[in-house]
Amino acid sequence: MRPMYWIVAIGVGLLTIYSNPLGAWPGSAVHSHPVTLPLPQPFSLHQPAQGPLEISRNWAGYISNNRGTYQSIQAGWRVPRLTSQGAVAIWVGLGGAPQQRLLQAGTLTKTTASGLRTTLWLEGLPEPLKPVAQNLSVGEAVHISIDHVKGREWAIDLEAGSYQQTYHVEYSLTPQSAEWIVEDPLINNRFAKFPQFHNIELFYAEAHDQLGQTITPSQSTPIDLRLRGLVEGNPTLINSTTFAVTSSSFSP
Repeated sequence: MRPMYWIVAIGVGLLTIYSNPLGAWPGSAVHSHPVTLPLPQPFSLHQPAQGPLEISRNWAGYISNNRGTYQSIQAGWRVPRLTSQGAVAIWVGLGGAPQQRLLQAGTLTKTTASGLRTTLWLEGLPEPLKPVAQNLSVGEAVHISIDHVKGREWAIDLEAGSYQQTYHVEYSLTPQSAEWIVEDPLINNRFAKFPQFHNIELFYAEAHDQLGQTITPSQSTPIDLRLRGLVEGNPTLINSTTFAVTSSSFSP
């Protein structure tokens, strides 16, 4: 029997940042953001005719957790355009499945009364999400990498349009998994409405293990997001380092 795993987004611990943690997006001050990533949610096994498929109630993407420990991860994507009300987080991370510690960074896009709002953030559980830059434009190119430097030191490189910053953080983690994720976040301790969107494509998606070997989504486990038995988001490989998450209810 294959094990059941947990992907975590809230916990107890300490994240120390050695560069300016709130480098403002040009023309906009950064402040606390009311959205957090979900509490621990298990993904379980579903047995379709063609074999086992792992599913989750709050995220879709790929996870690798059979290569010992992981040293780095990266991916790029574009800020999505949502075509219905809701919120969606896109991120890469190390740890979290089945560990209770997770180092991650990504974007959060949600609909507001004044239109779409996208924030660039980083997080080391259980510390709260730290907004780094906000008001990113739809279609803005984003690239994120997380790299182990030595001991407790990690380098998180964030790029979005003209914004670029590398954060050096201290965080105790021996990651047993690597993740590329499109997620339904929490707002006021409730899952946001998972919105409709055109395909979200993650590219340059790679991780490296302790031996320096490259791992890609094509070597990893796909995860469907299913609510009430219905597929709300599912990943599809385009090539070994590129995949798209499809919103099943999307209508142009």
